[in-house]
Amino acid sequence: MSKRTPKNSKKKHKAKEKQENLIIIGIFIVFVLVVAYLFYVVKMPTSSNLNENIVAVINGNEITKQELDWWYKLSIEPEYADLVTKQDFLMMSLIPQEVLTQKADKENIKVNADEAEKLLGLFLIDNGITLEEFEEQLNAKSITIDDIKKSFESRAMIMKLMEKENVGFIDEGNFNFNENDGAFQEYVDNLLDDADIKIFPENIDRLILKNFKETGDELCNENKPILRLYTSTSCKVCNDTTEIFNNLVEKLVEDETVEAFHWSLDTGDDLMTSKKEKGIPKEELALFKKNNPNNRVPALNLGCKYTLVGNVDSEAEDESREIIKNLIGA
Repeated sequence: MSKRTPKNSKKKHKAKEKQENLIIIGIFIVFVLVVAYLFYVVKMPTSSNLNENIVAVINGNEITKQELDWWYKLSIEPEYADLVTKQDFLMMSLIPQEVLTQKADKENIKVNADEAEKLLGLFLIDNGITLEEFEEQLNAKSITIDDIKKSFESRAMIMKLMEKENVGFIDEGNFNFNENDGAFQEYVDNLLDDADIKIFPENIDRLILKNFKETGDELCNENKPILRLYTSTSCKVCNDTTEIFNNLVEKLVEDETVEAFHWSLDTGDDLMTSKKEKGIPKEELALFKKNNPNNRVPALNLGCKYTLVGNVDSEAEDESREIIKNLIGA
């Protein structure tokens, strides 16, 4: 029986709840949860002559850290990052996806834009949301609808492969597919067993700085890294960076994992506290000036080791998150 987009408000409310709980990857790519993934043979060299940007090589095809980061951001909500690490994601999702895609290429299977659009439409119907609602959710995560279509193209290609191989339950032409089907799991396991897979775990969480600069200073507090934001009340463009900073640090401060300051240069107030400070401590102001000779705001200082002057865009936000994880040893 076909499903229709719900019309009444009660169903829309339930759809909204489903939206909020959605791990995007659960719909798109990690439909390949290979139960026995720990048992397929991989080589994990302790060192490599390969570029530090390579996280895995599958039958000679390289997976770069940028690709891993892109799929991971697209797929895993930040609040679930502790449950699904990048290495878990690489092993459980990206590598199975790669061997399936390679197999589809060998079978000369192609996917056109209409097929990806159709899969997107079915996804929207299944989740009871409109395209506009979905795009709004994506925009909040700095993800575009084109990013999503790319993921659907990968899924559609794999589904067409399964249809050709007669593996798993498929409602022909409608992309209905049971990823938990035993035959499908066996098919993927066999591809993995036959694949030449090399993993370079030391590169998975390696910091690649594009926006931040290293200060050359030591970590200012090993037990509880100190994260700082400097702004001023006259800086209107600082508001977006302030919101991002608060989202990054609030839970960590609450858990006492980090210490955080948000210094307002013209008022001397620490906006992370409810009380009114009498001024910025000399050492805090000296740290700001040391790494920012032109005294520009907004300015971020993470753990005394990394600094960024200027607005934080989505790429810099992701980089901030990676730096903080590195600082706290997550």
